[in-house]
Amino acid sequence: MYRLIVEKYPENLITEDRWGALPLLYAFWAAAPSEIIQFLLKSYQSLYPGHAFNWTMMVETIARCVTPKESIENLIRLKQMHFAEQPLHWDYLLDEFVNDRSHVTFGELLFQERLQFLVMCGMSSRVEALAFKVLRDCITNMIQTADYKRDEDNRPILHEIQGRIAYFEDELPRLKETTTMLELALWKMKMSGNGHSNKNQTHCQKKIKTDEASIRRQCRNTCGADIMIGLVLPFLIPT
Repeated sequence: MYRLIVEKYPENLITEDRWGALPLLYAFWAAAPSEIIQFLLKSYQSLYPGHAFNWTMMVETIARCVTPKESIENLIRLKQMHFAEQPLHWDYLLDEFVNDRSHVTFGELLFQERLQFLVMCGMSSRVEALAFKVLRDCITNMIQTADYKRDEDNRPILHEIQGRIAYFEDELPRLKETTTMLELALWKMKMSGNGHSNKNQTHCQKKIKTDEASIRRQCRNTCGADIMIGLVLPFLIPT
């Protein structure tokens, strides 16, 4: 039936209804089978490859309804995989979600879980860009434990999370420089230790030619920098 409709009326793929929605949105909203989603995707790519979707509107529409989180995730994943260059304005969406008091279809717990999920989706790219796991874990924990209230303005909570991410982003160059210096110091100590032990080798062993570059790489891998940096890093981040 889908093939017949698209074959006879291909313009329906990009014809918006009175709410500005396209068939692709309703397919995700209704949790259509993956075969239907893939067929629509191929149809858009072959018939209207340059069409710009309003991803912000689509995510906002299904996120405000009792739509399974998996459907929202699938829509966002499709956008990232096949339409990465098209905009999705997460700053606008998150500000709208946390300040919206019209979620009459959600219970308090469901509202909180849904908002935590949406904030994580909206900030995932910035969180993943943080180079250190301790920073990523901090932001993830803030998002997953945020106490959103359905009938209140939750923007202060969102702004606190956004401010913490921005602070970590500003701190990254300094942290990278500091941890690099620490790694180099440990690496040098490891090589110096190896050099000291070589003095105790026999005359025959000293004649054995070794690959200096290989020894340097081995010292770097075994100097314990990954462990030490993990232990020291929390003390380098001002609270």
